[in-house]
Amino acid sequence: MPGVERFVQSALRFWEQGRRYEDEGRPLLAARSYTRGLGGFLSYVKLSRTGQLAPAYYAFGALGRETARLCAPRNRHSALQNARMALAASHYADPTCGQVASVEREVHDGRDRTLYALTLGHHDQVLTPEMRIAGAADARDLLASLLGDEAATRPSAMGVWPIGSGDGTGRGRFGYWQDKKRYMQAVLPSCAGLGELRERRCLREEADAYFAELRRVAPHYDPGPRPERGIG
Repeated sequence: MPGVERFVQSALRFWEQGRRYEDEGRPLLAARSYTRGLGGFLSYVKLSRTGQLAPAYYAFGALGRETARLCAPRNRHSALQNARMALAASHYADPTCGQVASVEREVHDGRDRTLYALTLGHHDQVLTPEMRIAGAADARDLLASLLGDEAATRPSAMGVWPIGSGDGTGRGRFGYWQDKKRYMQAVLPSCAGLGELRERRCLREEADAYFAELRRVAPHYDPGPRPERGIG
């Protein structure tokens, strides 16, 4: 398999394996497989020199959200780290780059640029701007649902890396772990410097705005149910 493309195929295989473990009621093995899949996607987006990484970032974010939701009832720390990874990947996949005001333009303009999703099954699923935007909004909802107990949050899961900031980390093993650490501590630029409660409020407001704008400009698009919110 040529070059870095092998990382994508490996990630998809581990994702599929993890889902089988989930179906069998083996969550720890599922989480382990998902984690290896996330590593494959991270390696790919780090090393790839292709011009269009949105499908890989979208898949990376989707698997990160799936992993965080699996971990949430058992291990809040792991759930937080995976939710922050998903937030970063989904932000990179988002054609609006975090700008709700750009949703209408990106939805309309994106119809002229066909991308295909990296999927576990068929490989001809079109990756629409609506899907990418909804993924970014869902990542906000997910992380917000895990925040609110700052005293119990370990430093390695705190949002200290504004997404997109800093210099490159290099291509070797050290660079990989530096990037992974960044992703697990990712925070949106709009939320940088906020405490957990204020970050949660900001994430929820942005998610609400994204979904409302999607409903307005793409009324036939169904992003699926949103997670229930707790108090706060």
